[in-house]
Amino acid sequence: MSEKRRFWGSLPIIVFASVALAGLAYLGSYTRFMADDYCSAYYAIRFGLFRSIWYWYISWSGRYTAFALDWLVLIKTFGPYGAHFVPPIAILVWLIAVIAAVHAALKTIASHAAILGVASAISAVFLLAVMVLSPDIAQSYFWLNGMRSYSLPLVILSMGAFLFQWALPRLKSGWALVCTCVAAFVLTFANGGFSETYAVFQLFMLVFLTGLLWLVGEGRMNATFKLLAVAALGALLSLIVIVAAPGNAIRKASFPPAPGILPLLQISIASYFSFIQHILLSPAKITALLGALLVSVWAGTGFKNGINLRWWIIPAQVLGGLMLSFVCILPAVYGYVAAPPPRMLSIAAFAFVAFWMVAGFLVGTRLRASRSPVRLEIGLIVLATLLIGVSSALTMVYVDQHQGSYVAFARKWDAVDAQILQARALHRPFVNIPAMSNWAALDRPNDNPKFWATVCYSDYYRIQVYGPPH
Repeated sequence: MSEKRRFWGSLPIIVFASVALAGLAYLGSYTRFMADDYCSAYYAIRFGLFRSIWYWYISWSGRYTAFALDWLVLIKTFGPYGAHFVPPIAILVWLIAVIAAVHAALKTIASHAAILGVASAISAVFLLAVMVLSPDIAQSYFWLNGMRSYSLPLVILSMGAFLFQWALPRLKSGWALVCTCVAAFVLTFANGGFSETYAVFQLFMLVFLTGLLWLVGEGRMNATFKLLAVAALGALLSLIVIVAAPGNAIRKASFPPAPGILPLLQISIASYFSFIQHILLSPAKITALLGALLVSVWAGTGFKNGINLRWWIIPAQVLGGLMLSFVCILPAVYGYVAAPPPRMLSIAAFAFVAFWMVAGFLVGTRLRASRSPVRLEIGLIVLATLLIGVSSALTMVYVDQHQGSYVAFARKWDAVDAQILQARALHRPFVNIPAMSNWAALDRPNDNPKFWATVCYSDYYRIQVYGPPH
């Protein structure tokens, strides 16, 4: 298939996936503060950047980067009245970062112009598959506290992947390598501070990639290996800092005592199989996954020279996706002593899709040697287009079904916010607000002044807020 035809062949896939992503970004544009967002914003205002990080570190959790971001985003940048900009911008930046990373990777094996279309197709279906496969799209991508803990580090990881690809060919001196290693260490240390789940995933992922490069043999102690190894050290330090937080013990006291290793593994395995089962039984999820895999195989068939890798790299990528998506579940099960909240599994979806698509691409490079490569490419792209089209249509159905609740909550939030501010301006001792039930199914204020959500609202607005009984 000519380069021009490959571009036109990828265009419908890019359009389908982009429309679905735009639909999800549209839902995110109705994001408002809810639940934990009020606590995060209150303490960021009260203590400032460093003191708020320290307050949470000694009293609740070691997520130092997440709390720093609360101060930056919820207070200094967007604030409560700009919260609706955050999810759409994050999705757009994520897509651009993935396109840049894939494009940079493809340039190392081909320099022709058509790789931009291929990179865009791979990236759009990848991002769509990750979001669709996530068990709780609302809490993972549209609720501010959930997004910054579980999805935003994936955005930064994608940006880091691009910077890694961009920097490698420019390391012409030992000093350049040292500076890049320092930057890699700082990036993974900072990114690991978003959540325990991501910190564990990041460390295992970098160790896996470093070990894989070591086993290949050709890259031992080269620049790539050194960068990955140093990045893994940054990830390890971030996990140590998070685990060492005194607040962990306080937070853990609100949950049942942790059982032994065997019960934890049983809960984790059951949760993992439930995660996989939901993918297999959901038309939107399975079509997105299969479509993404076929797109990656199709992309691989377009590189005539292929990639000279050992045959076992492909099953290693498949097993790596399974292993890393399972690893994401372990810290959550340990913390909750139960199946993890679905919002945490956006990281598992990322690991699963990313490594399987890499395996698919490598399969495609080997299929290039078939007797009818043009027919193979046409068959792959046609089937992939159909699958992505179906998944995109189902995603838009999801958007249509849920937009009413998002719009309604946004309007209610605007009205209640004005009501509370007016009551405070009139120096009233308290204000009664309607039930702030939300699309994320998070706790809301009630008539109990000591209930945590009631306290968060009251502290943030500096007036006693009451909601109706639950």
